[in-house]
Amino acid sequence: MDVGREARRAPARLRRGDRGSEADRERRMSAPNNVVEPIEKSWKELNQLVESLGPMGLTMTGPDGWAVKDHLVHVAAWEHSLIALLDGSDRRSAMGIGPEASETDSINAAVWSLHREEKPEQALAYFRQTHTLLMKLLGGMSDSDLALPYNHYQRNDPRDPGDDRPALDWVAGNTYEHYAEHITWINQLMSKSSTSR
Repeated sequence: MDVGREARRAPARLRRGDRGSEADRERRMSAPNNVVEPIEKSWKELNQLVESLGPMGLTMTGPDGWAVKDHLVHVAAWEHSLIALLDGSDRRSAMGIGPEASETDSINAAVWSLHREEKPEQALAYFRQTHTLLMKLLGGMSDSDLALPYNHYQRNDPRDPGDDRPALDWVAGNTYEHYAEHITWINQLMSKSSTSR
């Protein structure tokens, strides 16, 4: 077996539309990754916090104008961006925004503006459905898949060619690390809301 040839062919099998043989798919599906557990642990914590608030709690709004439901939509939008990253699709389009939003703050503002009129139950459904889609995608990826660099997945929108950080960095940043940030902010919002009563 030509190991070099196999190594070159492996990433190609991950590209959209090039799914490989049934045996390849089964092998990838059975190759676990180490990122699912920390994602699900942090997701559970965030979801329990959301459940504890109830529907009316999702409308609690902080001084920045963001309600709890806006935090949930924000998290879901960035998960959609991650799905697109790993699928080789346009990340901003996956978030429902245009190319004019290019910096993180402008992207966040565009996402907030797009979803701000949604009812709490709509935001919650978007939040949960997006997470289910993401976990289905990640469940079929191995640690080796996630060790591939960003540019492997985003050939049409590459980063600096010298940036060879693994896609795993984006997975962590858009899942459990991101959930932890928003758990903190939602807790702060709740704390300020209870002291102002």
